[in-house]
Amino acid sequence: MTENEPRIGFLARRIAGLPLRTRRRILRAQFTLAGALRGFEKTGHAGLFQRVLRQSSREARRLEREVNLHNLQTEAEWAALLVRSVPALKRDARHIAVTDPAALERAAATGRPVILTPLHMGAYVLALACLMVRFFPGRPLLVLRQRDDMPLETAVMERIREVGVTMRFHQVTDRMGFLEAVRFARNGAVIVNFCDLDPAYGAAAPMPVLGLETRFAFGTDTLARLTNGLVVPLACTMEPEGDLVRVGPTFEVHTSAPEERARVAGLVRAHIEASLRARPEQWHLWSALRDYLPVTDTVTDAVSRTVEADEQIRTAA
Repeated sequence: MTENEPRIGFLARRIAGLPLRTRRRILRAQFTLAGALRGFEKTGHAGLFQRVLRQSSREARRLEREVNLHNLQTEAEWAALLVRSVPALKRDARHIAVTDPAALERAAATGRPVILTPLHMGAYVLALACLMVRFFPGRPLLVLRQRDDMPLETAVMERIREVGVTMRFHQVTDRMGFLEAVRFARNGAVIVNFCDLDPAYGAAAPMPVLGLETRFAFGTDTLARLTNGLVVPLACTMEPEGDLVRVGPTFEVHTSAPEERARVAGLVRAHIEASLRARPEQWHLWSALRDYLPVTDTVTDAVSRTVEADEQIRTAA
């Protein structure tokens, strides 16, 4: 192991090295037993789910437990990408199901650039690699984001390449970085542009979800218009026996007019809300919910992000 490679403990490595279904069952059993003996960790998600999702106290507590289990399983899935052999990862990929494979087949058949817009849900890396092998063989995968690679991600990229997918993360912090992504798409790359980034990532657009005045970073419309690409909304979730990729209705962007931007923002908003309502326990970004809510920073009407955001969450319809 080199100095920059991620460290994986002995037990975590043993569990990550097991077949997908086996490691999921073991982690759930281990988590349930530990909770029965020591009590389940309270993270604050239960109260949030009661207020925002209008869940009963009992259901909110169940979802909070599922959040904690999901975090453990996510760590195991990242580790599995590093410790499982390539043939073993391919066997794991057999347990990844797609709700609408015909939609991806049609997108691939056009030969046009394709922009996948998942949320930060589940263990999405192997699922995305599986989609590339099944539906877009031979095309590179470019994941857009606004920070440098971490050692874990760099190591995972190398393993994904061994599976047969040329994958790289592309840092977009300015106009030149964005235009480079456009060039990659025009040259045949499949672009992954997460649709649930907070407004600080730029080009924020109002997309109210769950009764909250949320705003999300929004560059999908510009990227799709400049590349003449098809947008495919996705949500990858972990299930007990495998992964499920939910495919939303595909769309394209025709103009830069404000009404077209509003139309596309509405489609993305609906996809985000439907995904959060379907599997709220698997969204990785609940702890950052305040970052998506409005904040007043004028001299005469100064309100802290925390105060205003707490009021939004407290009074959510």
